[in-house]
Amino acid sequence: MKVYKSIIVFFFLSSLYGFSQNSEIGFLGGTSYYLGELNPSIQIANKIRPVIGVFYRKNTSKRYALRIGANYGKLAATDEFSSTELSQFRQLSFSTDIWEAYGVLEFNFIPYQINNYSTSSFTPYVFIGAAVFRVSPSIENNGVAITSSQGSVIAPSMPFGLGIKFNFARNLGLAIEWGMRKTFTDQIDGLSETYIGGYQLSNTQNNDWYSIVGITLNYKILTKGDVCPVVVN
Repeated sequence: MKVYKSIIVFFFLSSLYGFSQNSEIGFLGGTSYYLGELNPSIQIANKIRPVIGVFYRKNTSKRYALRIGANYGKLAATDEFSSTELSQFRQLSFSTDIWEAYGVLEFNFIPYQINNYSTSSFTPYVFIGAAVFRVSPSIENNGVAITSSQGSVIAPSMPFGLGIKFNFARNLGLAIEWGMRKTFTDQIDGLSETYIGGYQLSNTQNNDWYSIVGITLNYKILTKGDVCPVVVN
């Protein structure tokens, strides 16, 4: 946990350095979904939930950028969409709020900056970094609430993914992004290893994952050079 906190602090301090140059602030809106015992494959239809977020991006060059941000959303899943024998026996579902703080490094495949006509007007990109998230899962069995003994969980994750950025209007940019979060806990869904009758419900050897798919709208912070460009004779 200390390593991930240190990485996030590093991203934050790096972003503050030279704040006024090639910086952006933005908002994210989209959906989130969970992968784990109650959704063992990428079944996006298994209770996708909304997510919103804010972020700050420091473009260190036309290829690289550092981004820090925070997201709030929900995660949920149910055995109803699975046909496995265990799922039909369990008949469980869960839901939780999720809070996430992250820092990532982005790489643009094409040189790109908002409202910079010497660069491309769009670029595919990839990102990877570190995050910390908090969940408080609630569990139901056939609609009947079950008390979870674990309470809230705070744990690290590793976000990575891809997207495409493009100019929208003047100093505004848009991006479409899909990111996965590899976690280091099996407690996002709140399931214990055993349940009634001693049946094992949770495979502790496989940690849970979650994903965020969204659209971002970001604004390039104007500098003196942007507002009053120097004219070369």
